[in-house]
Amino acid sequence: MKIGNPVADVWSNRNFRLLWIGQGTSWLGDQFRWIALPWLVLQLTHDPLALGAVLAIGGIPEAIMTLIGGAVADRFSPRRIMLLSDLVRLVLSALLALLTFTGAIQVWMLYLFSFALGAVAGLFSPASGAVMPVIVSQARLRSANSVSQGTMQLIMFIGPALAGGTIAALGNE
Repeated sequence: MKIGNPVADVWSNRNFRLLWIGQGTSWLGDQFRWIALPWLVLQLTHDPLALGAVLAIGGIPEAIMTLIGGAVADRFSPRRIMLLSDLVRLVLSALLALLTFTGAIQVWMLYLFSFALGAVAGLFSPASGAVMPVIVSQARLRSANSVSQGTMQLIMFIGPALAGGTIAALGNE
């Protein structure tokens, strides 16, 4: 059996392309969250302690749910977990944006949003790792993971810059 270019072969897989687009969009949203939420906390409070608390309140459930999320992804469909996780994060982010743009946001709400967003994000990561072997063959798994991880690294580099630029364009300070 002749094996062609493994990366090109991965891109020929429609399900991989859809996963790549979905994960990339989700990761970009995560980068915006990690920049915009602290900025908003500082705009509302000017308090570094409040900033640390909001980040911790989001980070702790994310770490715990990542551990639990592995078992959940083994028991249920990783694809459905990813879709549901991203849908919940979309709704929470839209509500947070609405409250912010209408001036109704309060600091206590940021604690709740941070907790909820962190918990749901913790379910996404293990499901994301579990779905790859389902959609690509074992022979292409290394290439698929390389493309996926490379994309994540690129987004981790570009995402904060885009988030900062968006805040600079839309922010009032």
